[in-house]
Amino acid sequence: MYDFLDRLLTEYEKITQEQIGRLEPGLSQDEVTAACMKIAETGRQYHRVIDTYLKNYLYPVLEDIDNITNEGEEELYAAAQRLSSYAVRLDPGLALKIYQGLLEWSRRTKNDSKIIRYLYWCGITMFYFFRGQNQSSDQDEKILEYFTQGAAYADRYQMFGDPETRRYIHRCIGNAIMMYYTTGNGSKAAEAEEAGFSFWNGLLFTGKDLDFPWLNYFLSCLNHKHGYMMRTAHTNPDSVTRAELKDILDISITVNKLYKKNRELFSVWGGARYEFILWEAQFLCGQISFDHLYENVYKKKAEFAEDDFSSDALFVRIQLNSYLMFYAAKMAKLSDRKDEIIAKVSKDAIEFFSHIPMTVSPSVLSEQLQFFAKNLSDVFSPSEQMDFILKMTTYRHIPTYAHSITVGKLSLYLAKRMIEDDPGCFIGCMGIESAEEARRRADEIYQIIDTACLCHDIGKISYISNPFMHTRVLTDEEYAIIKRHPSDGAEMLEREGDDAASNPYIEITRGHHRDYDNGGGYPENCDTSLSRFKILIDIVAVANVIDSATDGISRTYTEPKDTETICDEIIEGAGRRYTPYAAEVLKSKQARADIAHILDTDRKAAYYTAYLHAWADDR
Repeated sequence: MYDFLDRLLTEYEKITQEQIGRLEPGLSQDEVTAACMKIAETGRQYHRVIDTYLKNYLYPVLEDIDNITNEGEEELYAAAQRLSSYAVRLDPGLALKIYQGLLEWSRRTKNDSKIIRYLYWCGITMFYFFRGQNQSSDQDEKILEYFTQGAAYADRYQMFGDPETRRYIHRCIGNAIMMYYTTGNGSKAAEAEEAGFSFWNGLLFTGKDLDFPWLNYFLSCLNHKHGYMMRTAHTNPDSVTRAELKDILDISITVNKLYKKNRELFSVWGGARYEFILWEAQFLCGQISFDHLYENVYKKKAEFAEDDFSSDALFVRIQLNSYLMFYAAKMAKLSDRKDEIIAKVSKDAIEFFSHIPMTVSPSVLSEQLQFFAKNLSDVFSPSEQMDFILKMTTYRHIPTYAHSITVGKLSLYLAKRMIEDDPGCFIGCMGIESAEEARRRADEIYQIIDTACLCHDIGKISYISNPFMHTRVLTDEEYAIIKRHPSDGAEMLEREGDDAASNPYIEITRGHHRDYDNGGGYPENCDTSLSRFKILIDIVAVANVIDSATDGISRTYTEPKDTETICDEIIEGAGRRYTPYAAEVLKSKQARADIAHILDTDRKAAYYTAYLHAWADDR
């Protein structure tokens, strides 16, 4: 019925084979540049084709969703399933748009079975593909709303004769409980958990739906309850009371027993974590030594092939490593071995993370990185922390890394011209009190800018790997992710006990998308006028816009602007969107020529540098 869906899906499958991250190792700089330019042109062609399919066919269907037939509904559902496939992830954002349209249709037609189906798929798609490492409450509330509305159908469970609908009710109940625990609402989670246990026990007692792995949700509830209990241990493991340790051990034993009885249900995602839960509890209770825990983790890692990026392998290689590093840094009895343990474990984590393919869900990667980022001040010095985070995020994605390098080149050029022409504009920055002091401290300013530009986009780990970011106009959910990356990145750089406002890297990362006059941009709650690094934030903001607007290599969703056009736009927006000091530099013909050179020669070199980091050292 909808032949265009097959053509659209075919185009998306081609896109996944044409990403810059798929360059082969061993290329020269000219070969890397040529390959990137070819990929970019191919990407623009895909963008034009997909834009046509969406505007002329799919979007009109979704806008007229009330008039689709049952056959059309199933075709749209099948297309959304392919688009949001966890293994391929052709376009989860477009899949979510389809699911939301079908949910609207099912509500208007009062089809309860379809309502439950699409409540689940809207919730699970948002959960897996639109949650960054620092989740926004609005987003979490929307996900929870989908699951709780689906779970509410448990009261009418027996009226649904088809097993698929009943399974979706199961899943909505389990995921609602999981979301309560994830968002830290322990009391609400306990309440929902009690209701869920009663529901599942009732099914077990009556013998209903024994073909469905209901135990999955018992374990899921226990797993999140365990995580909720472990928060104290993960804050200060030496301070956990004996009573708390006993509770942790008891629930860990229960979870492990349930897992072992039904191991076949968890071969894909559960095995490693359920074994580790018990080992960790035994270690905290003093039943096994840290060396025993360490040995168990490395034995478990050895069970997976080097190219195995399943959820189990991710958990073992990244999250278990983070726990080992964390306990080595936090626990008094391990203080003598801290450096030895952290050096070995962090190297293993970085090497594995850098090889993870882009088809892995960004929310999964963010989740694994979150534990590291929250505790790095106990593990690394500030410079080590920065290096570690860059290797775990920006360095593994060629376009983002190349963009960061180029923004650094542009920012340094602007800063140097401003120091030469009007050093007084730096008064107040970093405590600088005069133009002469600004000149004396120029190297310090340049060093801060250079490092800040490398890390300014680290928050993009939430979504940079998604092909759809380069092939069509963004959905509301996708734009919300983009707007979150400055805040996400700033939080990753924060160190426990430090004053974030005194850290230029945090301030620049958080403010680089904010307008000069704070009248627009994002995040909305960021007032750069209060920062002692405002002039540096504004310089990076201008450089970021220049590179983004002119990059025709990775930004295939729009035609790149030339240097003259973007410089004129910045001058026109001076005093509102952009700092007038940088705009003044751009009035010079020589400055425009120099910037054009950076955007040509230096950008190509930046892509090559990013390529070398991605391939040469490890591949």
